[in-house]
Amino acid sequence: MRDAETLIYGFDPLCGWCFAFRPSMAALRTAYPSLPIALRYGGLVTGERVAPIAQTRDYLINGLEQVRRTAGVAAGVAFYEELLAEGTYVSNSEPPCRAVWVMEQLAPQAAYAFADSLPEALYVHGQPLDDPVLLSALAKAHGVDSGAFVELWQSDAARAATQAAFAQAQRAGFTTYPTVVYQRGYQHVLVVRGFMPPEQFVERIGALREMEVLP
Repeated sequence: MRDAETLIYGFDPLCGWCFAFRPSMAALRTAYPSLPIALRYGGLVTGERVAPIAQTRDYLINGLEQVRRTAGVAAGVAFYEELLAEGTYVSNSEPPCRAVWVMEQLAPQAAYAFADSLPEALYVHGQPLDDPVLLSALAKAHGVDSGAFVELWQSDAARAATQAAFAQAQRAGFTTYPTVVYQRGYQHVLVVRGFMPPEQFVERIGALREMEVLP
């Protein structure tokens, strides 16, 4: 019997390249639906980086254009003409990552799908990822009671646990997003650090799964 497998996915809800990587992850889940996914979130926008989105307007526009050209994934009109144009939304990884931590506690089986919905909410629908109404609605859509979600999300325990998760991910080397590591037993193989197209990503994981001994 072979050791258990896990795909460890380092991501950030605010990361434009994680937004670009969603089709690759979707293709992988279609190809290997039983392969567990463990999330690692190190906090891309924290500390001194936290600021109103207007301050990074040009950076975001240029970066999302590169995402569109490279991955064929485009941000929506609502992001550009509403959230970015209005400009006061404070970019901060902590609130949405805290929401992911809460989902891991309340509905671990839905945590990845919930996390995957966050970049779409931000970059397609122009929704602020620090809004408890939005986050609780997304949680409810993934089978979690909205009241229980908000209560835990607003707790000091959730804030402390999110900071601990940031530190743990960074110690493990998850500092660039997306980063994907394939784990089998005690062995780890770095698969992606940055972007990889869906077909190439699925082929790479498939090849690793077929190997008796990992490289």
